[in-house]
Order: sequence, then structure tokens, then C-alpha cells
Amino acid sequence: MTENRFNHLKRKERDERRRLLLESARDLFARKDFLKVNVREISKAAGVSVGTIYNYYADLDELFLDIFLKSAEEITQILDHENREEFPSFERLCKIYISYLNQNMTFYQMMGHFMLGGELSVEPTKKLNHIMRLLMDRIEGCVRAMGIQKDTRIVSHALFSALNGIMISYARYPGRNTEEIRRHTLKLAGIIAKVFEEKSN
Repeated sequence: MTENRFNHLKRKERDERRRLLLESARDLFARKDFLKVNVREISKAAGVSVGTIYNYYADLDELFLDIFLKSAEEITQILDHENREEFPSFERLCKIYISYLNQNMTFYQMMGHFMLGGELSVEPTKKLNHIMRLLMDRIEGCVRAMGIQKDTRIVSHALFSALNGIMISYARYPGRNTEEIRRHTLKLAGIIAKVFEEKSN
């Protein structure tokens, strides 16, 4: 009984330290491009040694993945909240997703990193595929609710790609401030929503 309690406390302490690492790294990435952040900066922000980080992660890509997965879970939960009574319209779905990306730039930057060649071992790749399938399930639910019955997964992929494309094109547009970018990307999300609505009619 005492041993079980001790193991539980050790697990809890380990989970708490991991949470602190993730939050510190996430805060750091909000201010600086995550690919330019090194382990020493993360350890300093979290108040732990560099060695502690390597107790949890084999390399920085694994830490990046953990942060990406947390963000993917957040947007999935936001969509779940919207889906409680009825699926949101295409316009609502598109604007929810683009608003989330505007507020969480690191999420889509990491997505690009992993989709365009971030090297992950087998287990982390399985985690990535699992969470992306869950997110795509939510989008596909909206696609079906809007009346599209054929090739719904492919349509969901097309919608997801179009929305991410907005951010790739305009999220860091030179000479535009954050509010101008937010307004412009939301306007583009509305246009994409109309295109997909026309497909459903």
C-alpha cells in the first residue's frame, strides 16, 4: 500500500514536471520561432537542467510533437464543444479554425514542420497520426452535416488544406500588423466556406 502511494506520487511529480516543461516551451515558442529555440533556452525558462529535458525527450522534435499534440487536442475539444447540439456551419467551422491558428501560430508552424519532413520514430508518428485522425473526424462530421455525402474524407482533407494554406500565405505577411492579418485571414476563411457550401447544394 505504501509502495503504491509512493509510486503514485513519483508519477504525479514526473507528470507535473513534464507539464511545466511543455508550458515553458510553449510560452517561449509564442515569442520566438520554435526552430530557433535551443534546449538551453527551454531549460532556463522551465527552471530545470538540460539533462532533465533529456530524461523526458530523446530530442527536440519529440518535445515539439508533445506541444503540437496538446494544441491539436485543444482545437479538437473546441470543435467538440461546438458539436454538442449540432455541427457548426462551414463558415463557423472555418472561422473557429482560423481564429485558433491566429492565436496559436506555433501549432500550424509545427504542423508544417512535421508534415514537410520532421523526422519522428515509429511511436511518435503513431501519436501524430492518431490525433490528426481525431481532428479530421470532427471536420468530416461538419462536412456530412452540411449535406455532402460523397468522398467526405477527401472533402475534409481539401477543407483542412485550404484553411492551413491561408495561414501559410498570410500569417506573417510583411507590412501587416496582427489585427490586419486576423481580419484578412478570417475574410478568406469566409470565402472558402462559401465555396464548400456551394459544393453541398
